Amino acid sequence: MMTAATMTNEHVLSVDDRKQAVGRYANYRIGKLQYAYTVQASSVARAHLSLLRRGIDDGRVRWMNVGFDLYEDWPQDTLGNPALDNDSNIVTETRAIATALQMYALHQQSKSQGMAWMPDHKSTGNGAEAKQRAQSEHFRYSFGRACRMIDADQDGSKATPVLRRLQIMEDAPDFDGIRHQLYSLIRMMRNQDVKLDYQAFAQDLYLLQLPGRRASVFHRWARQYYAVHKTAETKEGEKAKRTAEVQQHGQ
Repeated sequence: MMTAATMTNEHVLSVDDRKQAVGRYANYRIGKLQYAYTVQASSVARAHLSLLRRGIDDGRVRWMNVGFDLYEDWPQDTLGNPALDNDSNIVTETRAIATALQMYALHQQSKSQGMAWMPDHKSTGNGAEAKQRAQSEHFRYSFGRACRMIDADQDGSKATPVLRRLQIMEDAPDFDGIRHQLYSLIRMMRNQDVKLDYQAFAQDLYLLQLPGRRASVFHRWARQYYAVHKTAETKEGEKAKRTAEVQQHGQ
């Protein structure tokens, strides 16, 4: 009988299945760290975050520092055994999760509130309403939206420092080039108290390493980044129109 682990080792799992597993595990590990650091004020968690941050500024993963947080509860039933070298996907998966952990460690540094957004699984209303609310929440804390939130000078007519970093990332020849720009953007999110959905972010980090999926990630980030600006303009226009109508009727 073929088990889940066997399916993983034989590369039966689809890219989307692996993406989902990467996101869930990264979010699980980050959730544990965040609770221990912000709620329990754990000195152990503080030490782990400090270790995770080492090397991030020069774009390197120091594997002996991140190993515990990365592999302690590794989901072998979905992502395979990381100790074996017979699964080429392990390298891509571990790099995505390790990068997410490092970026979170930077994001959370010296912050009392949790900087990783964790969805509220309590559902109210009917299924359609709950699903719509969940989609809205995920959009609000998506990477593209977070970049728009820290880009206060963006008016749609110029390339700001944030937008330039995003453009450099899209043109980067490899994942290391992308990581270098992410470091600056995450640091800006920390400075402005902007939270991030790390489950979705880890999934993006996984897809960014796949040649056939990389463009789709930047396309999604662009939609998240620019749609916010357009929506704001639309709301302002509608508000001005309503004001004008009220004034006209009042005359």
